Amino acid sequence: MMNFRSAYIPALLTGIESPIKQVKLYNNHDASWFTDLAYFYHPHMLVSYYYSGKIFEYRKMLRILDDIELWADSGGYSLATQGGEIDVRKVLKWQEHNANVAFSLDLPPSSTENTTRISPGKHSYHTLEKFERNAEISRQNNLDFMTLRTSDKLKIYNVIHGYSNETIDLWWDYATKDVQFEGYATGLKPSSDALLQAMCIMKLYDKGVRKNLHLLGVAGITVIPLIVWCSQYIDRISFDSTSYGYGSRTRAYVYPDRIRDYTHFGKKYLTKKNPMKKLYCECPICQDVKTVDYFCESNVTWPGLLISLHNLWCFQNYTNLLNQTLHAEKNKEKFIALIKTHTGDWADKTLYAINFVEDCMKYGYDKAYSMYFQEHDSSKQKFARQKLI
Repeated sequence: MMNFRSAYIPALLTGIESPIKQVKLYNNHDASWFTDLAYFYHPHMLVSYYYSGKIFEYRKMLRILDDIELWADSGGYSLATQGGEIDVRKVLKWQEHNANVAFSLDLPPSSTENTTRISPGKHSYHTLEKFERNAEISRQNNLDFMTLRTSDKLKIYNVIHGYSNETIDLWWDYATKDVQFEGYATGLKPSSDALLQAMCIMKLYDKGVRKNLHLLGVAGITVIPLIVWCSQYIDRISFDSTSYGYGSRTRAYVYPDRIRDYTHFGKKYLTKKNPMKKLYCECPICQDVKTVDYFCESNVTWPGLLISLHNLWCFQNYTNLLNQTLHAEKNKEKFIALIKTHTGDWADKTLYAINFVEDCMKYGYDKAYSMYFQEHDSSKQKFARQKLI
């Protein structure tokens, strides 16, 4: 498996298995990045047991190359928000058979009745009692994973939940005490809040986490650079999302030189103001398709799949470029310039979160937290914002 300091783990879109399984091709390629017929190679992918667990020989069925690192979600979030049942023994057996990295069976503090997202300072959609109960259930699942695992080849990540400094501590104390796995994953919402994600990362750093940290469902344009920045302090920090899949859903096509922007192809969502007329992207998909006309074809599945692959290539390329600039070139000025180019008006949110990380390293977590999160203290917030790198 490839070594990395930070990595983008694309989550497989539900339903995409069918054309890959049946080897339906476009110009001798399939709609993947992980088979011998893929347009391009990406060394990671994530799937959920909730959707894929019925297929025990999953790697074989999807023709996944041996050197692809398969990450297997336990399906806890889908279980909490969509209902159903998941057997701890079955999910672990499936993960051990198919995956290289897996997440323990967590039960997030949400429900099928109410899945409204929460933000720091806003009223939560669950009671503290339920939060503690779900943490206790997750802890028991963790203990079962420890007892039932049969191989140390599978790396297991313990999933942490919360939405504030206090609730992260609470979940940590309830669900991780005496549980020894190979890494940690976080599921804080909203996932697009760069400062919230920075708070969680540095909270875990303060608890001694220095490697193998994954952020679930996080691939916002303001958060990706933050994660790469944190890879200076945490080795093998990663993130996943299905954001690239909007190509299949709405034919949203990401601009390769500024992933904050996109255009829509296709009859239903066609962008009418300043539409793209020529493909200038260097990805293998666009080099093959060559013109926008094919992406606009209606009632055809392949254009959307190809746009999704283009989007994935752009996210992969952006993450690789950030890593190259920060680690190989050690050019922080260029790194900041990349953030501003790709995130535009949202750059300040990323830089503010990066400043928080740097102040954690300089002053310690508790002092930095008081500087950036102290409620009703506008002077501290103003001071921190003026420090933008």
